[in-house]
Amino acid sequence: MKKGIISLGEALIDFIPVDSDNLIYQKSPGGAPANVAVGLARLGAQSVFLGKVGNDVLGTFLKDTLESYQVNTEHMLLTDEARTGAVFVTLAENGERSFDFYIDPSADRFLTSDELNESLFASSKILHYGSISMISEPSRSATIKAVKLARKNKMLVSYDPNLRMSLWENEEVARETILSMFDSADLIKISEEELEFLTGEKTIEKGVEKLSVYQIPLLLVTVGSEGSYAFTRNATARIKAMKVNAVDTTGAGDAFVSGILYQLSEYEGELGDLSEKDLTEIGRFASVSGGLAASNKGAMTALPALQEVHDILMKA
Repeated sequence: MKKGIISLGEALIDFIPVDSDNLIYQKSPGGAPANVAVGLARLGAQSVFLGKVGNDVLGTFLKDTLESYQVNTEHMLLTDEARTGAVFVTLAENGERSFDFYIDPSADRFLTSDELNESLFASSKILHYGSISMISEPSRSATIKAVKLARKNKMLVSYDPNLRMSLWENEEVARETILSMFDSADLIKISEEELEFLTGEKTIEKGVEKLSVYQIPLLLVTVGSEGSYAFTRNATARIKAMKVNAVDTTGAGDAFVSGILYQLSEYEGELGDLSEKDLTEIGRFASVSGGLAASNKGAMTALPALQEVHDILMKA
């Protein structure tokens, strides 16, 4: 049985404030796909990161960091074409954050189709990626090819658009590009705000109904501290969020995705056949993973180990 999970996309440096006035910043490894890769490794999955960083001190730091978490970095490339991405994160009092991308385009957008190794896809079960690698060439073509290789090798394709509007040319381009990949995904995770952005609908029910044209086997819609909804062709589940004192939500969504993918890496059936009970159990695991991440500062540094998640679930 294939078990490996590939996370494709950006590995960046998050500069996170260490004081409430956002005056002093701490260097922290991040980037949504890289966070997911680490989250999966922390849970015990076979995790591979596929992407590109700058051949600079930050890029080397990121590669070393992923390796320290037992992520396979054989397909993490260094380039002299661009610098490693850096993002300044501003935290509000409730732990919510905003992002200012300091280097654009960054090295992650220089991954090329020729740099993809098909044997990696042949031996892996799940491909996970986001929309940042779809913003510009050559990473856009590389991402599209990766999805095609995943489909060819009968992998599950997981897509978390993770919209960062400031990086896109305009809203129309962002919306069209993100939606263009919905047809080829088995699992899509979006936030309530992203659902409204993509569909123009203000309610989850109407937004999900609009997306039904894409026949997504498993759709997850997150609603922040209120939890999430899971939809398949046969079932719907409402998943409560773990109640936490949110310190920093930077890696919480990625921890949630890691929890979902970890559970699905052990699942052999069709996603569309998941029952309400299945969805609730998978969602509870992911919710605890996300809640634990939100309870600590940083992205990768806050991602929980498998035993931490199990300990919380045992108490529930």
